[in-house]
Amino acid sequence: MHNPGFLLTTCQQGAEKALKGEMLRDYPDFRFSYSRPGFVTFKSLKEQRLQPDFELKTIFARTYSVFIEKFKGDLKENEIIEKTITCAKALSRGKLRLHVWENENLTKALLACAHDLFYPDTQAQAGDTVLDLILVDKNEFWLGCHFHGSGHSPFPGGQPKIEMHPEAPSRAYLKIEEALLWSKAPLQRDDTAVELGSAPGGAAFSLLNRGLHVVGIDPAEMDPIIKKKFQNQFQHIQRPIADVFREDLPESVQWLLLDMNIAPQFSLFAVDKLVVRMKDSLLGVLLTLKLNQWKMASEIPQMLEHVREMGIRRLRAAQLSQNRQEFVIFGLTQKGLRRVAVTR
Repeated sequence: MHNPGFLLTTCQQGAEKALKGEMLRDYPDFRFSYSRPGFVTFKSLKEQRLQPDFELKTIFARTYSVFIEKFKGDLKENEIIEKTITCAKALSRGKLRLHVWENENLTKALLACAHDLFYPDTQAQAGDTVLDLILVDKNEFWLGCHFHGSGHSPFPGGQPKIEMHPEAPSRAYLKIEEALLWSKAPLQRDDTAVELGSAPGGAAFSLLNRGLHVVGIDPAEMDPIIKKKFQNQFQHIQRPIADVFREDLPESVQWLLLDMNIAPQFSLFAVDKLVVRMKDSLLGVLLTLKLNQWKMASEIPQMLEHVREMGIRRLRAAQLSQNRQEFVIFGLTQKGLRRVAVTR
């Protein structure tokens, strides 16, 4: 088995350069090694071996794992299974959690062949040793290992299985569902959320379904299902954000959400404007920021500092599996932190 001096990462296809830039800036002890669309590896320059408990804090690496082995060639499924099981046994760490990145059929086959080696459920729990099997293409696959903790997604490939609600107006429903799962935002029934860029209503539908009240700010039309199903919970301010005034909003607002197709400097200005008006009741923000060009990824530290200066704490940022050329910021106010402390 090779010396695990390499780090395996996956990202959104197209975000490879952004991830490389992030690693170069924040992890100078690593150098780029190899990449394919959605898959990037880095070599550690330190003498000591990388351990499975290594923690990587990036926005664009959706998953990461310490390298174990690489296999190339025209391998049949039974050969892949045999090689994977051999490597898994060599780890000698007891029962493992299996994460096959984006191949459900192979997952089922491995679990059936080695039920004494792998847990039957693929969703990782704190402290699990996770074996990562990454199929780069039909003739190339990589094996890695990590210890599951808060810095890792519990789902194979960082892709939770979220089903589209049959009545949801748009894929923004999937985006907000994943963002809420990732952030663990302490939403409660009867909270009020203001959403910038609400049309046609995918995210609003998710929040309304949870029993929240939603104020949507968007000059575009909302899907008729929103009014039909949630008439008493939803208010539409059908104007640009520049024309929205304090008196247009409820006195008490707990959550501010953003998903607008404009450059981050303009959307963050709009958020700034509203946070000031909501500071007495606001618990937190969930902001989706568009990267109109990938080179804007280098400006993310400044964007995070901008949000921090609004009084938002415990910031987290990530490019989730449902995001495209965008990323999500989540953070809480002091009042929001108090809610988290009470609900634990």
